[in-house]
Amino acid sequence: MTQYKIETQQVHGGYDLIISDQVDSATLFIQDKAQAKDIADKIILIATQQSIGINAAFTIFNQSNRMFPFDENE
Repeated sequence: MTQYKIETQQVHGGYDLIISDQVDSATLFIQDKAQAKDIADKIILIATQQSIGINAAFTIFNQSNRMFPFDENE
């Protein structure tokens, strides 16, 4: 089972949520530090259930939550 390290770093306007495993690391900007644990748990669940890397899980999380919606003109 993969072990994940979760940390938050304060940045201008919010926090960077950083999730790392033995190979990869991914960063997501969040505004509410209180949500960091919940968001990290969801991303790790996606990675574990689908047997994918943390970066792919971040992408799926972003798309499913419409954090970065697609431009209709593209």
